[in-house]
Amino acid sequence: MPELPEVEFARKQLSRWLKNAKIVRAEVVDARILDAKVKGIAIEKSLTGRLVKSVERRGKWLRIVLDKGKIFSHFGMTGKWVLAENDKPVRFEKIRLDIVQGQGKKKFSVSYADPRLFGRFVVAEKDLDAWSSLGPDPLNDGIDADALHLKLMRRSLPIKPTLLDQKVLAGIGNIQATEALFFARIDPRRPSNQLSRKETGAIVKGIEKSLRETLALQKGPKLTYVEEAGAENQFTIYGHGDEPCPNCGTPLKKIALAGRGTVFCPRDQK
Repeated sequence: MPELPEVEFARKQLSRWLKNAKIVRAEVVDARILDAKVKGIAIEKSLTGRLVKSVERRGKWLRIVLDKGKIFSHFGMTGKWVLAENDKPVRFEKIRLDIVQGQGKKKFSVSYADPRLFGRFVVAEKDLDAWSSLGPDPLNDGIDADALHLKLMRRSLPIKPTLLDQKVLAGIGNIQATEALFFARIDPRRPSNQLSRKETGAIVKGIEKSLRETLALQKGPKLTYVEEAGAENQFTIYGHGDEPCPNCGTPLKKIALAGRGTVFCPRDQK
């Protein structure tokens, strides 16, 4: 499932592929990826001939800035951008962009693929509210522990779902919140407004550690999600319910919290 580290990896890839390049052809392969009432042919016309100025990320969103307009891409649960090879169809392909670089000397295509169709692909003149309303990005902005603590004091929800609120911190999802709370030794069920300033500081350090370690996992040429078939789960406790805690050996407990699966150590996380 794509969260901040995976989308940052995708940003770096897209930046290498697209920056200062020209979109010579755009194809909406599956219009279901577009917002309601948006026509595929209109998107194709608006993107053809555009120059890519930059590829940016905030939270789980990508913003591809063009010489006229912007592309906003959100991966949902299973989306990703890939290089298309030899004009062959890409499995689960929704969008294809034909690109030229260096005065037409290098030609290739990039495709957005999304098996479960929970992602979004939006072309707009101005920033989307979904982009503008995001909270601080831990990687781009850093995390102000005092400001975060003030936010937590205004919320009575358990800390785990609070961290998933993109207006609190942009880019933190189920994996990062699970890992960070384990590193901080905080029970995910604890009410947010009952955490001390010291405990908030521990959560900040846990988030930073989790992001740093997850970013280091993406080393190959292709973006890989832990849920994909054959993928290795290298996370410390995410997806390891009922296995021994790596710290104390106590069986890790898996529960549903605010509709999301949550793994934690009932002994170490208080």
